[in-house]
Amino acid sequence: MWCLMHFILVLQCVQSVRIINIRVPEVIQYGTRETVTLDCDYVMKNVTGLVVKWFYMDRSQPVYQWIPPQKPQALGLLKNKLDLSYKVSNNPYTQHRALRIRQPGTELTGNYTCVVSTFLDEDEKTRPMTIFVPETRFDMIQDRLNDGYLNIICSVEGVFPKPELAILVGNRPLNAKSSIKNFEGRFTALTSAVVNIELLPPTVEILCDMQVPLANYFSRKRDLFYRDPPLIETTNLQHASPDSGYLVLTSPGLIIVSLVTCYVLQTR
Repeated sequence: MWCLMHFILVLQCVQSVRIINIRVPEVIQYGTRETVTLDCDYVMKNVTGLVVKWFYMDRSQPVYQWIPPQKPQALGLLKNKLDLSYKVSNNPYTQHRALRIRQPGTELTGNYTCVVSTFLDEDEKTRPMTIFVPETRFDMIQDRLNDGYLNIICSVEGVFPKPELAILVGNRPLNAKSSIKNFEGRFTALTSAVVNIELLPPTVEILCDMQVPLANYFSRKRDLFYRDPPLIETTNLQHASPDSGYLVLTSPGLIIVSLVTCYVLQTR
């Protein structure tokens, strides 16, 4: 009997606080929202020693802390970003459980952990959030080299988070050399591949795919490559030397001139 009572007591302690849902936007495009809210919904059976903390990336220091009935505190990276007056409910033990972040920037991309604890128990949940910036420029260049090879170059600028580039010829990915740089919080990436022109079909589609895995974002450039470029038709109109006084025309022009000459002779 004593063992059963002890087991029930332990079970009650374990279930004294529980996070039932944590709402964190997975992807937000930079500049589209003035504020973003991260909510940590929990239930509890004992409010003694209740503390709500939010952590960003690691558990070394909370970026937000609320101990009812005190006012919430913003710390570290979010010290000047949080709206501490925001209330998610009227319940005095849950009203300040959520984070209201003002002007979210790319520096806030990462994992957020909500920790709710009492003197008897503790629960936590983690979710990622990505502040995404689409590319400002996306280019693909075909460079036909003199030695019978084709150099394909793809580049992208101004993206966040880190993008991935791939070059495909006829839906077949090529081995490419890539480089990527971070400049003032935005990524510039370039990839290139060289292929033997003789191994290509007469006409083939070339693709440059750019994706940002953390943002579930995808963009594509496409173009056609002609192994034997089609001839460009030009107007076959030439002028003789300026002092000759003659106009050299193509066959259609010559026919028109002949008809005009015959008409003039017949009217004389």
